[in-house]
Amino acid sequence: MIDRWIWWIFWGCQLVLAYSENDDDEVGDRVVLNFAGTFPMQSGSGGWAGGQACHPAVQMALRDVNNNKNILPGYYINMTNNDSMCQPGLAIQQLYDFLYLEPKKLMLLAGCSPVTTVLAEAAHVFNLVVLSYGGSSPALSNRKRFKTLFRTHPSANMQNPTRVHLMNKFNWKRFTILMSVEEVFVSTAKDLERQARHAKIKVDRQSFYGDPSDAMKTLQRQDARIIVGLFYETEARKVLCQAYQDGLYGSKYVWFFIGWFADTWFIPKKEEHLNCTAEEMAKAAEYHFTTESVMLSPDETKSIGNMTGKEFQQRLTEVLRRQNQNDTANIGGFPEAPLAYDAVWALALAFNCTMHNLPKHILLQNFDYNNTEIKSILFQCVEQTNFRGVSGNVKFSDSGDRIARTQIEQLQNGKYKIMGYYDTTTVKMDWYNSEKWNNRTGPPPDSLVILREILTVSTWVYYTMSSFATLGIVLCILIYLFTRKHQKRLIIIQSQSECNNLLIVGCSLCLFSLFLIGLPMQDILIPEEIFSFLCHARVTILLFGFTFAYGSMFAKVWIVHRMGATENQQLASRQKDEYKPLLSNFSEKEENTPWEGIRTLISTMVGRQALVRKSSGQAYGALLEKRNTVLNQPIAPSKFYLIVLGLFIIDTIIITGWILLDPLVLNEQKFPVKEPEHGEEALQPVFQQCKSEHQDIWTGIILGYKCLLLVFGLFLSYETRNLKLRFVNDSRLVGLAIYNVAVVTLITAPVVTLLIHGQANANFAFISLTVIICTYISMGLIFGPKIRHILKVPPGADEVQQNGSVVKTEMSKPDQKRLEMLKMENETLQKQIEEKERRIHECKERLELLAIEQRKNCEDNNGGNIESDNINAPLLSEVNRKSSITYSTPTTLTTTIPLMDFINGHPGQISENEDDRCSTSSDEILL
Repeated sequence: MIDRWIWWIFWGCQLVLAYSENDDDEVGDRVVLNFAGTFPMQSGSGGWAGGQACHPAVQMALRDVNNNKNILPGYYINMTNNDSMCQPGLAIQQLYDFLYLEPKKLMLLAGCSPVTTVLAEAAHVFNLVVLSYGGSSPALSNRKRFKTLFRTHPSANMQNPTRVHLMNKFNWKRFTILMSVEEVFVSTAKDLERQARHAKIKVDRQSFYGDPSDAMKTLQRQDARIIVGLFYETEARKVLCQAYQDGLYGSKYVWFFIGWFADTWFIPKKEEHLNCTAEEMAKAAEYHFTTESVMLSPDETKSIGNMTGKEFQQRLTEVLRRQNQNDTANIGGFPEAPLAYDAVWALALAFNCTMHNLPKHILLQNFDYNNTEIKSILFQCVEQTNFRGVSGNVKFSDSGDRIARTQIEQLQNGKYKIMGYYDTTTVKMDWYNSEKWNNRTGPPPDSLVILREILTVSTWVYYTMSSFATLGIVLCILIYLFTRKHQKRLIIIQSQSECNNLLIVGCSLCLFSLFLIGLPMQDILIPEEIFSFLCHARVTILLFGFTFAYGSMFAKVWIVHRMGATENQQLASRQKDEYKPLLSNFSEKEENTPWEGIRTLISTMVGRQALVRKSSGQAYGALLEKRNTVLNQPIAPSKFYLIVLGLFIIDTIIITGWILLDPLVLNEQKFPVKEPEHGEEALQPVFQQCKSEHQDIWTGIILGYKCLLLVFGLFLSYETRNLKLRFVNDSRLVGLAIYNVAVVTLITAPVVTLLIHGQANANFAFISLTVIICTYISMGLIFGPKIRHILKVPPGADEVQQNGSVVKTEMSKPDQKRLEMLKMENETLQKQIEEKERRIHECKERLELLAIEQRKNCEDNNGGNIESDNINAPLLSEVNRKSSITYSTPTTLTTTIPLMDFINGHPGQISENEDDRCSTSSDEILL
């Protein structure tokens, strides 16, 4: 019987566990294959009480293997142990003891990662295969460095894809790694960082050695919310206590710990002297997640040991209970017991495979440290291992790593609950949706969430202004239909209906542009790809709408002003040319009359004021009649169209140049972040606006051009305020509309451009009110009186121009004032004429009496001379004839007034000198 020793080290929860077999086992006639292991026995180290670290699991495995007659027939596996205390130096010393002391060893079975590292690096020199069920360091996956290493414990890197998948599942794009400075954790952290960055997740990393307080302060300053902890159980309790003291727990934080800790690992140990109570630690640990490779098969499939994972756990718990270890949750390495059990089976199956593949002349007991043939066959058998164990399917990769699923658990109400499983090979996760959050309905954000608050127009402002704009567009349509229906009415014909239609179109476009100017709003957000189109669309529509609306009114006042200025010049020249002929004709006419002497006398006494006034009145009336005749001629619509077309071409050139040379694009103006008073979300106001590189220049060109047009329109409106054309019958109302548009626009434009440019609601409200007020008032002023006239006055009452007759038109204020003055003067003159006629009639009667008396006297004196009667009779008839001419002829009436004044001023010449009556000449009698 040849004894062969195999050294086995078991590690769980950072500690080396041990098992020893009694040397007096009865093995019958079978060859005993002995292997040895080292286990820690320190109190409080997490090992099994009484030095029975993992003894029950290994004992069960050895018993099941040795009782299976199909495994290693003729051989019996035995084990001895040493305590390495998970210290690499001590493990190396024990390795040399085993190597240079009989009997020889066929295989090394290692536990914790530090011990596995030093053993696996040296094992291939002695042609030894190493099998580890406690080494999880990612560094052990390096096949070039560890040439003969296999492990039933999955690599710590196997959990990293699960962690990254959870980050994506909960929409976490940033997390922090807190690790202890150990090779296993440094390697795991580097691999996790690499995979996270590949998934476009930001990773921060903090490390500590022994005391985690400084690293925790750094996490607090960095505002770390999602924290992945990579450290042993002892450091985990220190980290958790410090997290409680620094407030890094609760609803804003999520911790990830290693899953192979004991179920009650967060309960503080007395010998650790932590400054936290059990309640505080439990409160800080609540709702944390753990990730660990599956160590106990959850299904009901029987393993190679003819039991399920649950049955194995029950069996192991019963063995521990008999050893007075009832609290399995506090036993270090208890979760790894299935791995130890399956490792023994993997070892036995590898020996069994090697036994059957060795040449007939070579036996297992022939192995020595120079025998590469047995070592090669044993390596291949381990590499091809594939069986169903209590931890799941046991299979190794090319690098010697265990291929297994990852289990995710969460601590809920002090107990771990399985959340799901992740299969690395299929990249699929079985999730049970049973996760809970601390006073939350969903996962917390990975950092202080800075939400973009788009400063849009509020819903009520947008819909309020849009309602007025919609109403205005409807009114424009109704007004157009109304004027179209009554287009043959005189008030419509004489108001340039084509020009008014341009006004309606322009107002409609301006109102429609408000729907685009108010975007984006709370309920309607604009994609970035069409934002540039929106910018140009609303500027173009508003600009063209203004051109059509204001341009149509500007065209009217321009035409009126030009026609009025032209006719005023003609009037001035006509007054100069026609004033002299009137006076000269009047003088010549008067010179040919018998009244020249009397008119000369009167003119000498009272001057020519009355004559000039009368002549000026006649000249002004004649010229005014000619001027009104010229101004009342029809105006071709093309004159108005040319003006609007010119303005439209200028706008088109400006807009086209802006779009082609310096297009508008989306520009976001960001304001300072608003820190949240409550909650975890901060708001950063962002104002989306249209911006181009030289926008100020283009805006200055448009505003300068439009402002000059507004000011010029004001000037023309003021100049034509008293001028009225027949075929522009609403020129005064157009002037009032221009006043309204110019004043409101000139006040609003600087306010919107300079003062409230970054305030969405105020900006939109000012622009909307400006457009609405201008369009409503303009439409009301221009079309309101027309609609009222059409509704009030029937069509038959219109004074339509027929047979060339001139339509009666209203007079301007200066003409009305002059007319009133002429009427007053005419009334005064009429009264004077009546008084003079009365006095002339009295004079005629007196003259007749004087003539009769004189004739009688002459008859008495001359004895009835007949010739005197014949002489006086013609004179009397001549007086009567002249009197009648004076009464009936206007020209004579004009000269009669000063004549009567002259007579009244010298009455004594006629009536008082009775003695000289007979000697009075015929001229005196006539007077």
